Amino acid sequence: MRKPNIFAGLRDFFILWGSQSVSSLGTLAGGIAVTLTKPAKSRTRVIFFTCGISFVLCEPIMSLGRVLPIWVLSAFAYSVFMPFLTANLTAVMRTNVPVEMQGRVFSARDTIQYSTIPLGLFLGGFLADHVFEPFMAVASPIQQALTLAFGTGKGSGIAVMYFIIGVVGSTSSFMCLRNPVYRSLD
Repeated sequence: MRKPNIFAGLRDFFILWGSQSVSSLGTLAGGIAVTLTKPAKSRTRVIFFTCGISFVLCEPIMSLGRVLPIWVLSAFAYSVFMPFLTANLTAVMRTNVPVEMQGRVFSARDTIQYSTIPLGLFLGGFLADHVFEPFMAVASPIQQALTLAFGTGKGSGIAVMYFIIGVVGSTSSFMCLRNPVYRSLD
């Protein structure tokens, strides 16, 4: 049985700590920017635009970047936009939901939003372990084409999964910008 390498564990800890710290600094910078800017004329456009940009900046760039600095910069850029999304979503909900219903509506929104996190983590882990990683481990024409962008070995399947999430998320967000139903909420 191999002895654990304490230095490798410390290195991984500092990588995670550093990336989470940079992400938190991005959120702080975005929060300050939201505070200092004038309210948007079209809050729904800001919501979908920042959501789409966040998907573009995080998942595809993170999946294509194979070095820590790219991951950290991607996490920072993603985090800068989140306060814009959150502030404008809250403003839209506060203006469209009657005051006597806001407690129930915000509670229901938060319950639905936060209850999906464990489901997403489970589904992401399942898809990574049983779909994407095995797919990238077996030679096929599609796999060989994907290895040019995402590499080979451990993590290449997760990179493909992140890229797909980014493309689908940004595409759906930008498509919602054109939907007049959402614009009527402003």
